[in-house]
Order: sequence, then C-alpha cells, then structure tokens
Amino acid sequence: MALDGLTLAVCVAEFKNILLGAKVQKILMPGREEVVLLLYTQANGNIRLSLSADAGNCAVYLTSHSKPNPKTAPAFCMLLRKYLLNARITEVSQQGLDRVLTLTFEAKDEMMQKTEIRLIAEIMGKHSNIILARNGRVLDAIRRVSVDISSKRQVLPGSQYAPPPNEQYNPLSVSEATLEELIVPSRGMSLPRHLTATFEGMSGQTAEEIILLSGLDTDAQEFSRTQARILAKTLKGFYSGVLANPQPCIQMNDQNLPVFFSAVPYQIFPEENRMLFTTANDMLDYYYEKRDFDRRLSRRKDFLSGLLKKAVTKFNKKIKIYMESLEEAKNADGLIARAQMITANIYRLQKGIPRFEAADFSTGEPVSIALDIMLTPAQNAQKLYKKAAKLKTAEKINSRQLKDALEERDSLESTLTHVQKAEDLSDLDELSWQLEKEGILREQRRKKPALPPESKPREFTSPSGYSILVGKNDRQNDIVTMRIADKADIWFHAKNIPGSHVLLKTNGKPLDEIDDATVLMAASLAAKYSAAGQSVKTPVDYTQRQNVKKPPGSKPGKVIYDNYFTLYVEPLD
Repeated sequence: MALDGLTLAVCVAEFKNILLGAKVQKILMPGREEVVLLLYTQANGNIRLSLSADAGNCAVYLTSHSKPNPKTAPAFCMLLRKYLLNARITEVSQQGLDRVLTLTFEAKDEMMQKTEIRLIAEIMGKHSNIILARNGRVLDAIRRVSVDISSKRQVLPGSQYAPPPNEQYNPLSVSEATLEELIVPSRGMSLPRHLTATFEGMSGQTAEEIILLSGLDTDAQEFSRTQARILAKTLKGFYSGVLANPQPCIQMNDQNLPVFFSAVPYQIFPEENRMLFTTANDMLDYYYEKRDFDRRLSRRKDFLSGLLKKAVTKFNKKIKIYMESLEEAKNADGLIARAQMITANIYRLQKGIPRFEAADFSTGEPVSIALDIMLTPAQNAQKLYKKAAKLKTAEKINSRQLKDALEERDSLESTLTHVQKAEDLSDLDELSWQLEKEGILREQRRKKPALPPESKPREFTSPSGYSILVGKNDRQNDIVTMRIADKADIWFHAKNIPGSHVLLKTNGKPLDEIDDATVLMAASLAAKYSAAGQSVKTPVDYTQRQNVKKPPGSKPGKVIYDNYFTLYVEPLD
C-alpha cells in the first residue's frame, strides 16, 4: 500500500512536534532510492528519519531501525552531506493534502553565511523523488527527470523547482457548496474512482470508507441534492476527524502479515485483525520494516532454495546413472554363463561363425549364442569374461557412490526444508555457512567462511507447561538431539520426510505421565517444520531420546532410531 496524503498530514503534525530545531548529524543511503537522516534534538535525543522514493515503498517516517549501508556513499548522498550536515530543521510543511513534504533547513554556505536549503520528498508511487533545492533551484535529485522521461516537468540540477502538477482539491479548504458540486461523479465513472481522482489525500480504501459511512452505494450513478450534501458532509467530517483525533492502525491478514495501514480504523476491515499504534510514525515504521524484512527474507530464501533445488536435480541425475549401471551389472552372471558355454563347446567352433546352438547349463534348454566373427572362439569367451569383470567392479563402485549420492541428496533436501521454514535472516546465515562449507554456495571471499554464532532452537511451551524445542537446521538438530536432550526426553520427527528434530523436555517423567495434548502439540510441530508442512495429515514418529543414535561419520542431522510409535497429525498453525 502507498502512503496517502491524509496519513502524511498526520505524520507532518507529529514531525512539527519532534523535528523542529533538529540538527543533522549523519546522512546515509542504505538503498539506491532511500535517504536516512540521523538527527539530534535536546528534547528527543537521537532521531532517525527515513525518506524513500522507491516505487514500491515510497514513504517518509521516523524509524527506530537501522539498515546496512554501502561502503562507498552514492553521489547524491555526498551532495546531501555537503549541504545538510550540521544544518537545523526550521520548518516542516506539506503542500495541501498532497503527498509532497518539504523540510526546510538553516545551513551555512561556502562563505559560512546562513542559507536556506530545502529537501523535498514527493511520495507518488513510480513518480516519487527526493529533491535538494536552494533559492528555488534544484541542486540535484535522487531521480533525475529529463525531457526524454517527461516532457511536462523536468527535475535536473540547475533547473527551477516546480511542484508536481496537481488538479485535485483539498476538501478542507473549499466551501460546502463547492464540495457538493465536486463530489458528484460524471456519468460512467464509479464513485470511489471519482473521489480518489478529485480530492487530495484520498486513497481507494478511504473513498470506500467514506461512502460506507455516508450510507451510499459505491455503484451509485444518480445523486440527489440531499445525497450529495450527506456525502460532502461525511467526507469533510471524516478528514477533520482524522486530523483532530488520529488512531493509527494496521490491518493484518490471516497469516498475520500487514496489508493496509490508515490514520484511523476503517469499518471496511475486520476489527479482529487490527493492530493499533500510538503514533502514525510508529505505524509506518512497523509496516515498512516488516514489509522490508519479509521481502529480504523471501528473496534470500528464494535464492538459497534455487541453489538447493539445482543441486538436488544434479544428484538425482547421478543417482539415475548409478541405478542404471547397477541394473546393467545384473547381466554379469549371464555374460559369464555365455563365456562358459563358448569354452565348453570350443572344440566344435571356429573363427567366422556368427552364432551356434548349445544346451543351457542350468535349464538344459537349447540357446543361441552370438559370436563376434572377427574374433576366435577363445577371444569371444575372453571378451565376455572381461566385460563381466568390469560390470562386477562397476557394481561395487556404483553401489558405494549411489549410497553417498542418496545421503547427499537427503542432506540437501533436509537443508531445503530448513530454508523454506526459516523465520529469520540469522537462520539463513547458518544455512548459508553450511552451503558455503559444502561448496554449493560460492561467496566472493578470500578466507574460509567464518562459523556463525550458535543460535538457539525454536522453543514452545505446551498448555501444561512442558518445554518443546525445534531445530532450525541440521547442525542445530544434532545439538538438540545429541547435546541438549536427556535420555528420558521424547524425540519427534516426521516419518521418512526431511524436517526438524523436535524434543519434548519431560523433566524426567515417563511418557505415560505426559498429557496427550502435549504429545500431540510436539508431533504437530514436527509436522509443521517438515517438508510435509502443508499436508492435511502427516505421520510423525516419536520415541525416547535413548532410542536415537547417530551413525559414526554421518552428516549433520542424520540419525537412526528404534522402538518408536507413530502419530498421524495435522501441522500446527
């Protein structure tokens, strides 16, 4: 969702209470189209202001989060530092209810004379920009706009700054009579679309909310004067109420992901999926940080998943070749039998005979044996013996290689499951280290990848108070099972499926004294954090930890177990 002008107005009101007099201490550019000002005020201490012109995340808000920055600052960042370091904010203004914010700074020029600098944030989707101007002229912009890009408005160093063209009306600054005329859509245009196109600060959701509050139909085309008056009064009252008494909130979906934010709660969204915030800036900080985190997590998971799937495909091809070779090796005994039949009948054979008939040694049935006419009978027999010996040797080698390839593939599939179930970037750091160590992920490093700090497993508490631990990767699975677990603890794992080791800490109690709800919860967690996490019913094996063994020299996470029970459960929500 994009930041609308009405919500920006609420943020600007908060800015005026916080930013006035703030001194610029640092300027950073963590993203190609994102600027962060590190400010200081006596009243509020250190403040971090984020301005983004990214089309998908354009916004201006105070943030408590920091982001990694490039080693070399971009040219626009260096320009901002030149003009704004140690400057003070003297004014914060918004152009009506449009999505244009202007920060005015008192700075010193090259002659140490006081000068006025403006940093203008235009929050307009794909047309967003961050512009530095002095004396009405553009010093530079984070996104330069030449005549090739736009013939209507150019934003280039040295050009006169002109605000973005705006044909919309501020409903709070027009008379009621004018508002009633403006509010009626032309024939063929839907009412929500008309409202968003006509009035500043209006998002599509805001238009729908105002129509709902007015009691009108969103599909209405014909308006009586009374209806127009009601809608105009509702619109003006809604805008005034938001600015006078904001109640910032975020609407979450069923997966608890933020999908919409607003300066006040909207009746068009369910109350049960709503998060309330003290300030609009806190709301935006949470929304954009959560969105950025989810995007970075998703991108990293997709990248690692792609590498792992490619590696799994590679091993599947190897496994197929090994299995085909082993299938071919089954012909070795038949080749030896043919060679023995040639040797037994060599007295009646001579070079150049394409085949001969003889009785099979095991069945006594007549068989036809083909011969190479270019070889003597003895050479034919020797050729078959050599081929059989090669097949026998290949069988031993390929059996061992098949076993290794199957173990490698199982390990990769297990790692793939852990990547897909990762909930934090630190989880992926450990998995990346593992993949670098195995040569699947090749980073541009001169030194060997450093082992990341040992993270803690996921921890849950059952309704009756038992602790349940869930491994996040194969390295952690070994820690949970082989280091943390006591012999009496109960160990869970999805049956014959890659996934996490799950440990139910019993505090020394035998299994028959643990309540069924706790056992079921642990089994459901094992199903959730496995490759079958979306299945309706998943078989989960469980046994005492003392029945779980780790084969010598086996890969991380690889164990064998016996004396187990199996539950069919649904993955935990």
